[in-house]
Amino acid sequence: MAVETLATKYRPKVFGDVVAQDSIKTILMNQIADSTFKNAYLFTGSAGTGKTTCARIFASEINNHIGNPIEIDGASNNGVDHVRELAENAKRKSLDSAYKVYIIDECHMITNAGWNAMLKLIEEPPAGTIFIFCTTDPQKIPNTILSRVQRYDFTRISNKQIEDRLRYICDCEGYTLQAEIIQYITRLANGGMRNAITMLDKVL
Repeated sequence: MAVETLATKYRPKVFGDVVAQDSIKTILMNQIADSTFKNAYLFTGSAGTGKTTCARIFASEINNHIGNPIEIDGASNNGVDHVRELAENAKRKSLDSAYKVYIIDECHMITNAGWNAMLKLIEEPPAGTIFIFCTTDPQKIPNTILSRVQRYDFTRISNKQIEDRLRYICDCEGYTLQAEIIQYITRLANGGMRNAITMLDKVL
């Protein structure tokens, strides 16, 4: 049986546990409170800044923690046929939740033909369907798509916030590390929380 990694074990399940990105969290939580969420979002930022984590939390909150979002890897499902299949599936109402939420990771890998097929889906989304696109490379996404999504730019996480999180994990796991080690891991992580926790896992 595989041992759960620290990055998975300590992945936030609610917005209150997400480190940094305060303004984004506030806006998304307000949309949930007011039921004013949109049909298409774009979460951009470097690796490990919380894009997919926040997408999952947002999807869960939208549906009052009932059901699961549909996660799609844009790198391996990037062609026009994949998008057409997605469009057909999106027409079917969710069986276990009020909204059918799609999280499409690495969406910058979608082909131009795929985006052209996606455009109609974004412009005329099936009722009760929400799309959350996540990417580290927004400049590869066509302007026709960028102008039709609500975009949020996730910033790199500060060294202090990463250090505090690593110390918290060490405390929870019953380990004590020298401050210099935690600081070194933090510098190597370059603003990415997942990288920092993965390196901490190796050290422990």
